Amino acid sequence: MPAVWTYPWNLTSDGLAETCEGLAARGVDALTLASHYHSIRSLDPRHPDELFTAYPGGCYFDPDPGRFADMPIDPLPNEVSGLDDPVAETVEAAADHGLGVNAWTVCLHNSRLGAANPSYRVESAFGDAHDHALCPSNPEVREYFAAVVEALVDRGVAEVHLESVGFGSPFHEHGWRWGHPKRQALTGTTEEVLLAQCFCEGCRTAATDHPIDLGRAQRVVRDLVREWLAVPAADAPPLDAVVADEPVLDDLFAFRSAVVESFVARLAEAAGSVPLSYYVMEGHLGADPTGLWPAGVRPDRLADHLDRAMAICYVSAPDRARDRIRSLRETVDGDVTVDAGVTLDPNVVPDEATFDSLVEAVRSDVDGAVSVYHHGLMTDTHLDWLASTFGR
Repeated sequence: MPAVWTYPWNLTSDGLAETCEGLAARGVDALTLASHYHSIRSLDPRHPDELFTAYPGGCYFDPDPGRFADMPIDPLPNEVSGLDDPVAETVEAAADHGLGVNAWTVCLHNSRLGAANPSYRVESAFGDAHDHALCPSNPEVREYFAAVVEALVDRGVAEVHLESVGFGSPFHEHGWRWGHPKRQALTGTTEEVLLAQCFCEGCRTAATDHPIDLGRAQRVVRDLVREWLAVPAADAPPLDAVVADEPVLDDLFAFRSAVVESFVARLAEAAGSVPLSYYVMEGHLGADPTGLWPAGVRPDRLADHLDRAMAICYVSAPDRARDRIRSLRETVDGDVTVDAGVTLDPNVVPDEATFDSLVEAVRSDVDGAVSVYHHGLMTDTHLDWLASTFGR
């Protein structure tokens, strides 16, 4: 069951019906459509007369005012030429060609949404608030995304796919106020993770129901980061070692995991009978399912609330892809269907033979579907590869 990730404007460039027909003919079974997404400026190699397309963070469906009326966070819809409700219209057009549509739902990483709702942003131990990261400790954030999921389900999507459900890096912002990150004083992941820890009012309120002294945790984080910033040439110790030396940090990361699990559980409730999937990656931590706990993401704990999980296999070596799939399967302990995502980035997959061997390996080891990144970024040659690998 191959799927391709795509953007609404990529589907309409050559006509929505024509694009669906062409992808179906190449063996694609499903479209994974950006439905709630961060800001983007994307290059489309198949349309050199209109190479670049840019959109701010927002949603690609027409929000029902009644669904969001009592919420302090309002959805920010983006208009796509030729479509009144991109998700709903894509679901309808895709069905005519035997294609399902999955709702690609980027959650907490959204600079436009954060800037419009400053009360719900992640706030560091030093009091810095980050537009690009909403904090899931806030019930308002959880309820907003639950309403988004409900809206997508109402439009008939086959599955809801979640991305960015954890506490993100302080160096991953998109927006007009943000340029290239300058961070040379930080020497490793340990400092970045601690600087990413949130101590906003939502966290303070949520922490009262957990066995943690959040004020003490904030002081410890602040002291450690100050020490490393004062002597930036010295490598910070591994995060595991720091946590072992400071038990309150172990409590802090346990609290983070509980918050993220509660968030995903609420989204599962909103999805109802529609399968819910999570892309097992968090930007600054990579895609190793055992290495996401600093962002509050524990796939073994999320498994109770998921139907599927996606192993992100953006690699060229088949053995590495198999290892990632098997690691995820072991982590979720067979409770969810494991899918796999592969990329056509030429820096990773330089030729058709590499793509064929990668897909063959993934198909032999995965429980569920294979997804290919990304329809809008594919050249005509890449589309030919799809046809030869998946074509009916």
